[in-house]
Amino acid sequence: MKILLMDAAFAAEPIYQALIRSGHEVWVIGNRASDVLAAKAGQRWVKQDYSKVDEVRDHLIRLGIDRVVPGCTDVSLETCVKLGKPWFLGDALEINTKLSDKAAFRRMCVELDLPAPQVVGADSFPLEGKFICKPVDAFSGRGISVFDGTDLAGLRSALALGSAESRSGQCVIETFCEGFLYSCSAFFIQGKIAQAFYVREGSSVNPYAVDTSYVDVDFAGEAQVQLEGGLQRLALHLQLTDGLLHTQFIVSDGKPCLVELTRRCPGDLYSLLIEFSTGIPYADHYASFFVGDSMANTPQQVCHVLRHTVTADSAGVYNGLRFIQPEPIKAFFPLLPVGESLLPRQGNRAGVLFSAYASQNGMEQAFERFMNRSAYFVV
Repeated sequence: MKILLMDAAFAAEPIYQALIRSGHEVWVIGNRASDVLAAKAGQRWVKQDYSKVDEVRDHLIRLGIDRVVPGCTDVSLETCVKLGKPWFLGDALEINTKLSDKAAFRRMCVELDLPAPQVVGADSFPLEGKFICKPVDAFSGRGISVFDGTDLAGLRSALALGSAESRSGQCVIETFCEGFLYSCSAFFIQGKIAQAFYVREGSSVNPYAVDTSYVDVDFAGEAQVQLEGGLQRLALHLQLTDGLLHTQFIVSDGKPCLVELTRRCPGDLYSLLIEFSTGIPYADHYASFFVGDSMANTPQQVCHVLRHTVTADSAGVYNGLRFIQPEPIKAFFPLLPVGESLLPRQGNRAGVLFSAYASQNGMEQAFERFMNRSAYFVV
């Protein structure tokens, strides 16, 4: 089939390779010639802002595209959903909105009794405790802030920040869950989880943007039971199409607390973290549902691999990085050429690093080093 991958950036490269391996004729779309897939696809790169749905549809018709596959951005999924059938085999627009709009999602959490924070109206304050304010339709941690419920000036600042980052100018305020952040990447078939991966996530710089993570093969217990039960209720309620449902959640007092859900592939080469850690071809699984293929049955292995996004603590000119102690590097994917300005606090990123350890304990110790910013320094 002739496939259009709705993303040309580096994070979508594993999806591109998966589609190529499956024997499809793969085209990519994006408006930056500097993107890696724009170069790799060559004449099969469509230079186009893929947020412009009508213009993308014209390209589909002109090129005779059979299927579209979303990449690793919210916009890519949104465009695919709006294009709909016959090109897109995923959920309908109203279903995607119930998952992607934070306010709509929270209303559904109440309806289905899902383990999630409570939504609080702005006119309910002052209140005791900590609260978090989020734009209903932003991403990558933009516009999110935590404030004390007795601080009305802090509430106003949070609402102003969130509204400024929201396309619709709207925010949602929730009770704040304290605990460890995880993700669950689950592949659903007929409303049930066929395969799930749990990842421990951390933020060493920006508290609302993950930069360090590893697959937690020992994740289990009541938190898993509650989470998977809730996700399966959700899948049946919405009649989700088969495929990926990626969930971020916090484990607080042994219970899961849902943060957000998406049906697109996570970014920053999350797919390779799963593949390096388990041997499971995550990108192949993800892509298969959008082109009508079957998910391959691959035996799982256990490798202790850490993923980290390399950033700087202070502004400077990027010339590389030096490790404070030896780290067993498995792969490094550069995102910035030497000589470029590197901005502090994840203003931009130097690359995505994978390191492989001999044991679970070694990996967990490395997780703490990277989280404490004591594994390397940028030169």
